[in-house]
Amino acid sequence: MKKVILTTVALISALLSYADSKEDYRRFTDTIRAEVYAMELPAFNVKEIPDKYRNESAVIKAIYEDVDAKKKTGFGRMSGTLRFSRKAQVQGSHLTRMLIHVNDKAALEKYSEFDFSTDKKTRNWDGYAKNRRAMGVRLIKPDGRTIDIDTSEFIEVEEGKKGEKKSRKLAIPGLETGDDIDVFFYTESKLQNVHPDPMVFTLRDEAPIMNYRIHCVVDDNLTTQYRTLNGAPDFTVSRDEDKNYVLDLEMTDIPKEPRLWYNSDQQSPMVKIHIFNRRNSDDFTPRSARKDGLHANPDATLIQEDVWDARSWWMQPGSVSGSMPQEYIRDGKKIGKTLQKLMKDGKITAQQAADYTYNILCYIYIAKRGALNNLSFSKQFNYDLCSFKIPQDPGISTRDSYEPLDQLINLNHTLVFARVSGDQPRYYFPPVGGILAPSDLPPSLQGRKVLMWRKYKERKKKPTTDADYITLPMTSAADNRNVTSVEATIDGTSLSIRREEAYTGATKSGGFRVLSEEDINEGYKAWLNRYGLTVDIKENKKEAADRQERYADGRNEQKNDFKEEIKAYHGTDASEFSSGSVTSIGIDPSDPELRYNISYTMDNLVKRAGKNLILSAGKLMSGQIEALPSDRGRTDDVYLRTPREYVTRISLKLPAGYSVNARSLAALDTSVSNETGSFTVSASAPSADLVNIEITKRYNAHLLSASDWSDLLKVLDAANTWQGSTLILDKK
Repeated sequence: MKKVILTTVALISALLSYADSKEDYRRFTDTIRAEVYAMELPAFNVKEIPDKYRNESAVIKAIYEDVDAKKKTGFGRMSGTLRFSRKAQVQGSHLTRMLIHVNDKAALEKYSEFDFSTDKKTRNWDGYAKNRRAMGVRLIKPDGRTIDIDTSEFIEVEEGKKGEKKSRKLAIPGLETGDDIDVFFYTESKLQNVHPDPMVFTLRDEAPIMNYRIHCVVDDNLTTQYRTLNGAPDFTVSRDEDKNYVLDLEMTDIPKEPRLWYNSDQQSPMVKIHIFNRRNSDDFTPRSARKDGLHANPDATLIQEDVWDARSWWMQPGSVSGSMPQEYIRDGKKIGKTLQKLMKDGKITAQQAADYTYNILCYIYIAKRGALNNLSFSKQFNYDLCSFKIPQDPGISTRDSYEPLDQLINLNHTLVFARVSGDQPRYYFPPVGGILAPSDLPPSLQGRKVLMWRKYKERKKKPTTDADYITLPMTSAADNRNVTSVEATIDGTSLSIRREEAYTGATKSGGFRVLSEEDINEGYKAWLNRYGLTVDIKENKKEAADRQERYADGRNEQKNDFKEEIKAYHGTDASEFSSGSVTSIGIDPSDPELRYNISYTMDNLVKRAGKNLILSAGKLMSGQIEALPSDRGRTDDVYLRTPREYVTRISLKLPAGYSVNARSLAALDTSVSNETGSFTVSASAPSADLVNIEITKRYNAHLLSASDWSDLLKVLDAANTWQGSTLILDKK
């Protein structure tokens, strides 16, 4: 009985505590909401939008960002001990407020629901990060009425395999076209021995922005580094009565981002801000940030030195800390010795040894289902190259989703690579973006600047200059090809199709969706079983049984993946799926094609027209990018990332008793070609019962100027027009 009473009391106490917590949170959000909506911000009082934006789906009338960060340092007792620790605290807030005009049904659907994060608290050995969040939504009707939305009516959402990702979704009832939405997101942070998260402000959006303002107040006893990029204006800097740094920036009349082939990280004006409390005893403080004050657009070499400072201990030659193959592969000790002997005997090159090392490391990470962290991969690859005595030179670069290396602002934005000499130097990066062959240079890194590692004394004696940067090579369209081979047979109004896809280079991502864990593991093992080596991962009986169970589940999932691939290709479901298989995962540097084949039946591509048949020939080519009316006017450069080529070869077997209509066959031929690219179709009938069609679509460059856009549109339009092409088969 006593136990029941104690349990009941504990339950009641928990419920009361929860109620108090909920009421406290409501008071917090009510206070923040009242303060935010009482702010004097003229841009949020604008009623009209310019005529040039009348046809836009949505217009962002105003965005206001407010950042506040203050330092507090003291001493506190460490949890569970009598020892005292230094408390390097930062207390701050971040407000994002937007006024959005909803102009059509598409915008109505887009802004009818908002996601926002839940409160979060994380703790490490001697530090913590407490974040408390609030949200406010207000509708402003065309007649001036204001309606406040109850933000407590949110839905808790858990995502991820174990529900580890938590967020809240808030529906906006009563939203109509013509309304303005005044929405804000507020975060109050209390940090101890933890640096604030980096902040990125992208001064452009999918909708035009009439006014964008950033206001920051930062303690002068903190270190504030910022970088303006892609033509963003610089801050106006002042000091308040407490000697805090006050940063203000404002942009007006910002056009929307293009929908097609635009990289906001490289093309949109943006500001990146990093705030450090150098007194932090737990969280790493880069050397460049160990001086208080404002560091506006610091010299990139200072941040690069942070990279060398943090990474040199394992990048320098002779740095060895074990071998992953030895630890995770059965008979793994043989691998290093075998590669060294083959190199010594001249039977393989250093690049071939590095290729093997790269692929076996990828296999280990995937087979052991480890998190493929880019930094840990680069570190371990360096260790293995050193352990196997494979000569290499380490270096750093950044992907095109981050700032260029010569404008670096965050050491964690760099990737470490290894360069191995040969007929052509090969650059080994972590396999960012998917399964890559060692010979593949990731598309996000092509044409990017890199720096090779040098000893500290060398860098001090001769600081980095523009001459020290190396530019990574660019690939050609021939390096980035997707070749589709279609064998189609007409049976009544059904079309039996066997299709093979072969991807190289930048097009490989199109094939990743059908790869299963079994395909990847077995593909790596098949390639690695060379040089007299037999490779298999170390695992116990339970791990092996779990893997076989995942393989079985993966085969069923792969069937659905193939069905979805068919739908994406033709724009409609197959009436019957027969089979699909992956024949190469594309990791062989001498044959880096990712290949699979797939067999199925389509019932909606052939129709009867009296005695004759009409085939939707254009649907035998994959779906094409369509330029909408809103896409046609463009003033931004076209960021294609890589040149590439798509080839479709169709072999059509005609049914008995039918012949191809000569006029409709000739009408399939198309040729549009200019400096930006081309789209060509060649159709022929080599025999009475066979039609061959070859289609080639090519993009010639990784970047085109805005003035070239009209020429590229001609290529896109030709492909879209051809997709509606038909072929008539006459009844004999």
